Parts: sequence; structure tokens; C-alpha cells
Amino acid sequence: MKLRRAIGSTLTSALVAATFAVPALGFAGAAEARPGPAHPPAARGLLDPLAQVTAPVIAGTGAVGSPLDLTMPTWNLPGVTNAVQWLSDGAPIPGATGGSYVPVVSDAGSVVMARVTGTLFGQLPVDTFSNAIPVPADPGGGGGGGGGGTDPGTDVLTLVSGLGLPATAEVGQLIVLAEPVWSLPGVTTTYQWLRDGAPIPGADDPFYVPTLDDAGHQLQVQLTGAVAGLPMVTETSQALGIPLTSNPAVTPAGDVTVTGPKKIGTRLALQGPTWNPADATNKYQWLRDDAPIAGATLATYDLTALDLGHAITVKVTGHKDGFTDATITSATVTPLVGDPITYVTKPTASGAGRVGRLLTAAPGNWTGGTDGGAEPAYAFQWQRNGVAIPGAVGQQYQVAPADAGRDLSVLVTATRPAYKPGSFTTANIHVAKLASTLSASLAKSTIRKGSAALVKLALKVPGQALPGGAVKIMDGSKVLKTVRLTAGKASVRLTKLKPGLHKLRAVYAGTTAVAGSRSRVLKLTVKK
Repeated sequence: MKLRRAIGSTLTSALVAATFAVPALGFAGAAEARPGPAHPPAARGLLDPLAQVTAPVIAGTGAVGSPLDLTMPTWNLPGVTNAVQWLSDGAPIPGATGGSYVPVVSDAGSVVMARVTGTLFGQLPVDTFSNAIPVPADPGGGGGGGGGGTDPGTDVLTLVSGLGLPATAEVGQLIVLAEPVWSLPGVTTTYQWLRDGAPIPGADDPFYVPTLDDAGHQLQVQLTGAVAGLPMVTETSQALGIPLTSNPAVTPAGDVTVTGPKKIGTRLALQGPTWNPADATNKYQWLRDDAPIAGATLATYDLTALDLGHAITVKVTGHKDGFTDATITSATVTPLVGDPITYVTKPTASGAGRVGRLLTAAPGNWTGGTDGGAEPAYAFQWQRNGVAIPGAVGQQYQVAPADAGRDLSVLVTATRPAYKPGSFTTANIHVAKLASTLSASLAKSTIRKGSAALVKLALKVPGQALPGGAVKIMDGSKVLKTVRLTAGKASVRLTKLKPGLHKLRAVYAGTTAVAGSRSRVLKLTVKK
């Protein structure tokens, strides 16, 4: 494995809050160098387990008098309380603390956004920021004629936040930028770190570890935003001085190796690194495509659906008081598709097993791949005696005549992004056979010995136009003749009947789909 390192002291700089040029706090809680927001910077997300999963989102046009509605963020822990503060050009709007805000005339020409502070008992508050909504400079909208034009002010790309650097930093301290917030959506951001105003080769990530080359120099970072149809915008941060150091350096004696199944939904762990001196302690930061993952600062990391298709690495900083820190980076892990998700509650099929009735599948509850908390996508395939029924792919199924006497089940397939689908076949519902009615009649009820008796048979089965099957003609318990019905009918000649009274009955054996039946008793007299 290629060993990459940067020498320095204490892993610092938590994730810088996405505010307007907000300084971050170091691990020692360094004081802010200039005014910032009322809440502590979100840089502490590197130290706190509470982290944002999805950002808050404002919906609305931004026009004066037109409401803006805020969708709250989601967090990685339950029970988080959200506090809202609406901002105009970064300044709090007095009294604007609800889930919606209506821009007023004084907001015209400004950029409105919302700061949401998540609070959970026992954790430090975490700030997160919404997208920015420009408020048109002409609240009256009084441009006559020519319709369809948009206020040019709404098409100006500006950086709202994301350039905040810590108040202090030293060689080896990991400096992490918050995700930038632009005045327009869909912006692609690139980074370039500067030393005394000159680009540092290869330093084009949203983080930077100062090296010995930076000691005694000034660091800055440039952010360039690009969006289709508009000129690129480049903003440069304030300068950050890196002091000289004379401490001996912690040096890596062994690499850090990422272990684990490397599948979405499983945990990555670390072996190593080792340091010289051996009692140096470790601090961690996991990255996705070289961008720090908020809150991922432990020696383990649980892969989520967001990681599929991306490169996962970890930076480990060795620290010992009186020494200059060293930071090394692991080899890249490419996450694999997660194992099939599994059910917690089995899927079921319910309803009466009779032709014409409606059956309904319940997909059950599934675990695995619950990163986003969303319900899986479900697919259904109804089966007859274990064989798929063509076209029967809805959650409901109407029992057809072809199902009579057979077993119905449904194969439920549950799918989550980044995981293999899970499937389960429900227990069978047996469908009752179709009822049948067999009628029999005699051409004559009295015949002479040596004559033939004529019995006419007719079978009716609802849903079957031409039922068939075998029918026995019984004389008491004796079988006189067996015939097969054609199109539900048959005529039977009975010969060699002895003189006397005969009680005849026709008995239909039924089929796999049709229940058997019997005719009424026919009395036949044979005279000598």
C-alpha cells in the first residue's frame, strides 16, 4: 500500500459550519478570530456523533409576498429537536423562526436561507444550512411588455458560505471545509489551496493538512463555482498563518489497513497504523471521494447506500504531546453492493380462496439497507401451484376459473438502493373447486324385459361452458356403466336389465378443478 503522510500536530479543524466566513474551532476549543453566528460552528461534527443525513431544503419562488416553505433536515440519530432561524444575507431575520417565511419588501435584492440547529440531549448542537433563495430586487415586478423575462438578479452566481477557515492551525492539523452554499442550485465546485498566494500542486480537495513546507507561510483556499450559462465565480478565503515548529515528529512505522466485508450495510474497521513513538494516539477522519464524511471520526465506519460507486478512504493522524503529528491515508475501498435485504415480518397473502374473489398481498417489513429510512420498493408475482401466472404482478389478484382446485401464492421482492433484492414466497391459499350440478332423466320410466333404457345426462359448471369428466350410472351400489361427457352432455343406453324396480343414479367423479356431484334417483320399472 502506498504510504502517504503529512507531518504536523493535533488533528484539528472540525467540519466548518456552512455559514458566511465562519471560523472553525480546533480540538482545544480555540477562540474565534472574528464574529460568527450565535451557534457553535458545525466543525464540532467531527467530534460529535450527531450528524446531518440530508440538508434542509427551501421551496418557493423567493418573490416578495410569496411564502417559502422549509423541509427539515434528517439526522443520523432519533429524537433530534430542530430550531429554525431564517437569514437575510446571512443576518438573522427577527422573529423568523418557523417552518415557513414570507419575504417582505426589505428583503428585496437579498439572499434568504435558513439555519437549522439540531439538538439532542447529551450532544452538542449541530448547525446545518438550507439552499439559498434570491429575492428579486424589484418586488413590484413592474417590468412591462415583452413577458417571460426573469429578473437578472436571480441569475447571478454568488458564494453564500463555505470559505471559513479555523482561527489557528499548525503543521499537521487537518483543515476541513464545509460544503459550500451557492446562490443557485446545480453548481460544480473546485478547490485550490494557496501558499503565500501561489497554488500548492495537488492541493485541490475540500481539506488540507499543512506540511513543514507551509510553516512560516500564509495559507488560503480558492473556491470556484461553475453552473451552465453563467460565468465562473472564484472566491478566496482570508489568510491563515502557519507557525514554525521545532518539535520532533511522530513518524509512521506501519500502514493503516481497512478491513471488513466492504459491502454496503457492513462495517469497516482498521488495522494499524503504528507510530514512532509507539504510544502516539490516533484521530480519524473517513472520506468519500476525498470529501470528509460528517461525523465519521471513529476507528470504524458503517457503509451506507450513499457510498456505493464512490471511493472510501480514512485519514489517521498520530498525536503525542511535544511531537509534531503525522497523518497517513489508507488505500481506497470501493464498496460492493450489499447483501439481499431480509424480512422482519413475513409477507402474507389474504382473501377467500374462491373463484371471483380478490386476494391481497401484504409485503411485510424488511430490514437491511435502512440508511435513508425509506420503505423498500416492492414487486409482486402471483403463482399457481408454484408457477408464475403471466401478467399477475399487482398487489391484488382476482381468483380465476383456471385457479380452481389449485394453490395460489405470491412471490414478494423487496428492493433498496445499493443492496441486492430480497424475496419471499407467501404461504399457499387453496382455491376451492368449482361446484357442479348433474341432472339425469329417463326417456321412459317403464320398459319391457329385453328393451334398453335410455338415460340422458347434463352437467353444469359455473364458469365452464363445456364441462367434461366421467359419470357412473349406478343401480344402488352396483355400477351399470361408465361414460365420459362430451360438452357437458351424454346419452346412455342400459341393456340386460332384470325385471323389477331399479333405482338409478348418475354420479359425477369431478376433476382437479371441478367438484363431483350426483343426480337425483331415477325409478325404472322393467316388466317381464
